Amino acid sequence: MIEYKFIHEGPESGPENGDVWMRSFFEPLTPGALTPFTSSLFAEVTARTWYLYFDRLGFDPPPRSRLVKVHAGRPYVNLSISARLDAERAGVECPPLLIDGNARPLVSAEKPGFFAGIKLGRSARKIEETLDALQAELPDLIARVSAWYQRVMGFRWSQAEILLIMEEIERVGANALLPYFAARHNLERAYRRLLSLLSNRPTRERVALIAQALGGGRGVEVDMVQHVSKLAQLAADDSAAQAWLQAGEFVNWKHSVPGTDFGEALRAFMATYGHRSFGEGEMANPRWDEKPDQLLAAVRRASPQTQQPSPTVADPAPLLAAVDGKARKEAQQLLERMRRLLELQSGGLHAFSYILAGARRWALAAGEEAAADHRLTTPEDVFFYEIEEVKEMMTGEWNISDRSGIHATAAERRAALDAWRRRRAADLLWGEREATVTEGDIPLSPGRSAGALVTLENLARSGTETILLCPTSESAAAAALPACTAIVVLQGSPIDPLAACARALGRPAVVAAAVQADGALPHLLVDGNSGKVLQS
Repeated sequence: MIEYKFIHEGPESGPENGDVWMRSFFEPLTPGALTPFTSSLFAEVTARTWYLYFDRLGFDPPPRSRLVKVHAGRPYVNLSISARLDAERAGVECPPLLIDGNARPLVSAEKPGFFAGIKLGRSARKIEETLDALQAELPDLIARVSAWYQRVMGFRWSQAEILLIMEEIERVGANALLPYFAARHNLERAYRRLLSLLSNRPTRERVALIAQALGGGRGVEVDMVQHVSKLAQLAADDSAAQAWLQAGEFVNWKHSVPGTDFGEALRAFMATYGHRSFGEGEMANPRWDEKPDQLLAAVRRASPQTQQPSPTVADPAPLLAAVDGKARKEAQQLLERMRRLLELQSGGLHAFSYILAGARRWALAAGEEAAADHRLTTPEDVFFYEIEEVKEMMTGEWNISDRSGIHATAAERRAALDAWRRRRAADLLWGEREATVTEGDIPLSPGRSAGALVTLENLARSGTETILLCPTSESAAAAALPACTAIVVLQGSPIDPLAACARALGRPAVVAAAVQADGALPHLLVDGNSGKVLQS
């Protein structure tokens, strides 16, 4: 199991009474502290999705349960309420959490009798059947949400259209989030269980064994990487494309891109992935179709390589050898389950990304209407209001005469967001008490590589041997992998889509919480076998 420690002691630590909340659930999506619009939409949609998932299982979830707590600008998902339903309805064992050296149970469940055990077994099988069904339904879901997104992008945004989409976002978003929610919920549970089966090993070794046993993924992220690599290959043989990339003027990219094979390939990429972006979980961030600068910097830096690293082949033998003999069958089943769930997680995240992009477009349309009568200073200020507050502006419930109050709210929240983004986030909340992981450096993908540390923001100015630093292991960062030789993330785990993609490409990857990219960029050695990052 992963060990945590409480951050504060004494009166300022906050009470421990109440549920346990985890930040890792949305790690593949959220780049850090979020604007109020984004975090409130996550909270509303996740609560609906949680109900849809457990209702589909027949677990009778209590309606209007609080599923997301926004703390320091970050969404934390209620772990306790889902663990209770899993335990009570399907007999699913939930490993305790290790905090300050003490094992603390999430739920307490009595051993069921014979007939109760049969009923729980049927419910457990229902979980597997539902996960298989969600995987089968995924292509149709992606087609539906893609069509919804195209419809949203085609609006001229009359007031009637703004009000129409306002009523659709949360309902459509809940259905789109369902595959990701189901996959992530069960992935995290399986990951915690597998860690507990390896409890006699150090944390780094346990995580490395799991990463080695899982191997690479086959998700959307790998396809994204292949497209970016193809663009780089086409650009290498196209002087017009090279000049266009070098100029870096992409405001009107659709009209200025060369009419060559490179240009056609870029249009094809944008048709599939243009609604995505780095930091896409924050809806204030523009999508690649709007502002492709960082994406095209990755294309420019992704020089075609004659020798690609070998992908990490799944090798469960070392992990199974490290597990107690009686638990090896369970460990094997957990690994097989996790490989399937990694694929569902990737596709589910891609489906939900259409909702994020469509919600961004709706928010900007609402912001433009509010800015026209000076309720907002700029349309982009709309992201500093919660979604219900934006609705109140659109329906007139938040009176236009309160302009000074509306402006002051945005200014206050902007300052708070800046402060939250400068602080390290807690990994877990036990009630109101913050806790963080004790082991800050862990391996995500094996291998070793050296290079200069860069971020997405300065990728355009980097050299050829680069180590990419990301705040979290977000899915869309996979598009930058062809431009780097290794990845360092400040927060993440081997079950994140980016980690699975790194293993599929043979790119070393680690979590290194202490690494910084301020000022001069250091030259580092990334060891994905041990989870260490060293000055080189």
